[in-house]
Amino acid sequence: MPRKAKPAGSGVQIVGDKNAGRAVAAARQAFNAALETRTLGAVEAVLTEDALLVPGDEAQLIRGRAAQLEAWQSIFTQMPDVAYVRAPARIEIGEDGQLAAETGRWHGAWSTDGMSIRYSGRYFAKWRFDGLDWRIEAETFVTLKRSAE
Repeated sequence: MPRKAKPAGSGVQIVGDKNAGRAVAAARQAFNAALETRTLGAVEAVLTEDALLVPGDEAQLIRGRAAQLEAWQSIFTQMPDVAYVRAPARIEIGEDGQLAAETGRWHGAWSTDGMSIRYSGRYFAKWRFDGLDWRIEAETFVTLKRSAE
């Protein structure tokens, strides 16, 4: 299974406003926890209305929070043991305190037809502060490793 995410802010390089960086790290941790527990309402809470997701393989761009929630529901239904974790390495807060850039590694694992599937790679996330919370506006994934055993 993929490694567990680090506690919010620990081991993550934060550039710019440290409090805002820790808040983004906490939001990422909440998102990872929501994926682990399959709590779609908590996934929804971290995404902007128009959030974009660029998958790491040949899958198509997912536009909007509603489409992402549908995609996650489908994944959870089709692959009951699926696990995805985003592990941030660096969070940089913009000078105006409204945008943040997060980079790190992601890991995905599931089983199908008696095989263990493992994917991993790098990701980039664009976060936006909406006046109350940090929300994911866009994520781009690059799959660098695939294995099936």
